[in-house]
Amino acid sequence: MPKEKNLIKTKVVESQIPKINIKKRRGRKKPETEFKSIRKLLVSIIILLAILLVFESAQIFLQFKNLTRQSLQRPVYVVDSQPIDLDAYLREYFINKVPNKTMYVTVTAYSSTKDQTDGNPYLTAIGTQVRDGIVAANFLPIGTVVRFPDKFGEKIFVVEDRMHEKYGLQVDIWISNQDEAKEFGIQYLKMEIF
Repeated sequence: MPKEKNLIKTKVVESQIPKINIKKRRGRKKPETEFKSIRKLLVSIIILLAILLVFESAQIFLQFKNLTRQSLQRPVYVVDSQPIDLDAYLREYFINKVPNKTMYVTVTAYSSTKDQTDGNPYLTAIGTQVRDGIVAANFLPIGTVVRFPDKFGEKIFVVEDRMHEKYGLQVDIWISNQDEAKEFGIQYLKMEIF
């Protein structure tokens, strides 16, 4: 019986202690509707920007697609108000010129086949059509005029194309016939640079 008295006393003592309601303090509650409207506005702006980006990308793509379909022709050069054949003009101009530099380089030949070019096999790196008198070289600026006197005499070549980056001091001459290009092989020739 003494145990029961102790239990009753503890129950009484516990019941006499006032209960304190402790709640975690939280910051001011902001209205969720304000956040929802801002969130909806931001999402709609992002969606609008994405749609505009898609339309702009499509427009740019279509412009370049149409450019590649058009046959890009060599520009017509005019001297003294008369259109001229650039190759003939270059031959005449450089016939008596002294070259700025002479060097020996490895010379190969290529033709307009898909396995020898990157994109369109009939266009050079600057967008002109391939033709006789075009060379590809990475170490010379585009538009540089060169000559191979030991092999081609006074014939003038213009750098309008590029080669794969692994080729350093090498020049690639464009030849229309693939068999002739293979027959040309690899030659070590004297090159005059103007």
